[in-house]
Amino acid sequence: MNALLEIGVEHLPARFMAPALKQLKTLTAQILDEKRIAYKSVESFGTYRRLVVLIEDIAEKSADVQKEVKGPPAKLLKDADGNFTPQSAGFAQKNGISPEKLTVVETDKGPFIYAIVKIKGEKTVKLLPEIFTRIVTGLEFAKNMIWEESCLRYGRPIRSLIGLYGNKVIKFTVAGVTSNRNTYPLSSFGRKPIKVEKADKAYYANLLSSQPQPILVLPQERKEALIKTVSNEARVRGYQADLDPDLIEETVWFTEHPVAVGGDFEIKFLTLPKELVTTVLKKQIKMFPVLNDKGELQPYFIAVRDGISVNQNEVRDGFKKVMSARLSDAVFFFENDKKDGLETFKEKLKNVQFLEGLGSMYEKSERTQKLADWLCEKLGKTSLKNTVDYAASHAYADLASHVVYEFPELQGYMGGQYAALEGHKDAAKAMEEFYYPLTSASQLPATEEGCIVSLAGKIDTLAGNFLIGQIPTGSEDPFALRRQAFGAVRILLEKGMKVSLKELVEKSAALYPAGTPDKGLKELPAFLWQRLALVLEQRGHNTAALQAVINWYEMPLVQVEALVGALETVKTGEDFAQLLEPAKRVCNILKKAEKVTENVDEKLLSAPAEKALYDKVHEIDCALGCSVTVAATKEAYLNVLKTYGAFREPLENFFKDVMVNAEDPAIRQNRLALLARVRRYLTQTVADITKL
Repeated sequence: MNALLEIGVEHLPARFMAPALKQLKTLTAQILDEKRIAYKSVESFGTYRRLVVLIEDIAEKSADVQKEVKGPPAKLLKDADGNFTPQSAGFAQKNGISPEKLTVVETDKGPFIYAIVKIKGEKTVKLLPEIFTRIVTGLEFAKNMIWEESCLRYGRPIRSLIGLYGNKVIKFTVAGVTSNRNTYPLSSFGRKPIKVEKADKAYYANLLSSQPQPILVLPQERKEALIKTVSNEARVRGYQADLDPDLIEETVWFTEHPVAVGGDFEIKFLTLPKELVTTVLKKQIKMFPVLNDKGELQPYFIAVRDGISVNQNEVRDGFKKVMSARLSDAVFFFENDKKDGLETFKEKLKNVQFLEGLGSMYEKSERTQKLADWLCEKLGKTSLKNTVDYAASHAYADLASHVVYEFPELQGYMGGQYAALEGHKDAAKAMEEFYYPLTSASQLPATEEGCIVSLAGKIDTLAGNFLIGQIPTGSEDPFALRRQAFGAVRILLEKGMKVSLKELVEKSAALYPAGTPDKGLKELPAFLWQRLALVLEQRGHNTAALQAVINWYEMPLVQVEALVGALETVKTGEDFAQLLEPAKRVCNILKKAEKVTENVDEKLLSAPAEKALYDKVHEIDCALGCSVTVAATKEAYLNVLKTYGAFREPLENFFKDVMVNAEDPAIRQNRLALLARVRRYLTQTVADITKL
């Protein structure tokens, strides 16, 4: 038998829906488990006006359970005459058993009286009113309303409740609403109830979809219908719809029966930058842009209404009026911005604070410019310096523009548009992509100039926030520093920039005014390491290998990845794998020693095994030469690391035949010095292999 709960509410915001349905499923499963009621599956679905959970094959009763209840100490079981004491008799009565059924159990604190209590299961039909009530009242929303005497806090007022067990109505009351079997049609098509006869998903979904005004209660079915109706509307005009995934997702949650309504707009609006038009359509008025095969914007829009209307032309005209008004506003803002220009906007940044204690956005622009110029020199990209210099110094200018004030998501993009209009076409692309990547995994700036300027801005933001102690904790990250760090790491790694994070951070911090307090810059390397580890993991590497890289912060990240790849390759080799335990033993011995040097006196080497180990150290010294310090590619690191495998046999023989802690202090110190020479290679030169 199945059970079904429907919570009928007033219009829930789209952003509430996915979290609410996820909670609904999780909470239902938790309560059923708590009540010991078996079931096959729990599924939640619904629309902005009805939250539904279906429990499939729910058991007819909760499971019987047996539990042990601890009572008084065992000495109180019986008195001297062999009779049950008042304490034990009372304990037995409390738990519903006779004193003869009490047992004595030995515990850590001695023997105690225990009662073995059997709890019989209850019929599900009797438990469901409480279960349904707890499910309804247990949901939490980002914002709540209070509308009735019980003062229940909820995302929107509850207007109806359905509780079914098979075909039986489960009666319960929440916020003055008593459950029955009635649901209701689309809000604009009356309040005549729709009777739900049984708890069955297919029946329930078909019942709603077969109404004169169909309701598509299953989100996936609604999504497919939305994509189809929008695509068809664009195809009628010979074009295709811009099926933005975020807009699709949002529209699914604010409709019960999506119906596309297409229309056109004036050609003059196409003189606006494409992203400005599409942002107005998608973000402000939730409409789908129309594109040709080349991805060029066309003078059409596709709106979505809830349900079919007999006066579709009037609906279309209404959408068109709203859209024209919003695009007219965009034209007004854009034309005013063109009159002002980027230099005016840049000057306005003097009155815009970056962070308290870190000056204005104008000062941030100057630091970003200086850091970007330094990067050009460092990377040998002096031919890009003029473009980089302009792009970096004006990267934040559009923050003071009218368009970005109205549409913050267009920051960067509008700066690039204004730069192109003012004749700085080379810098325009770098400015347009200044904030890339927009997520931890999205695309990087396409040009070298864009990467340099974007990196400079991100490092300045990270250094500044950590200097004043503004460090993300837990889930809190108001300045998106994790995303900034991901972006910086990915640019350095994927673009192969030959500059270390240490150099970048130190240069950036030095650009802040003297006297800027340092409350947390020392914590930035660990923060960046976490992002680097995640990025390398996404690129197929093992985090353990990264932990073995000792100077990762002082190396270009492309070099770090090369070393990580080399470590992953050699650690599976037989010699190298068998070297790990002796290497750990070397480190453990030297940890306990005091004042160890690496000065080995060859005359004090008497045992063949220690002579052999010394000869191997000398041999590796000669074989590697300066290749350790100049290694930068995976192949070069492999050559260095494979050489270390030669330590395995002489180390094993050394520990087998030589007593390190010899009685003679001079011999003991000499042997420790020899091990220190070995340790330098195995843990301090390019990597600490004991971390593998």
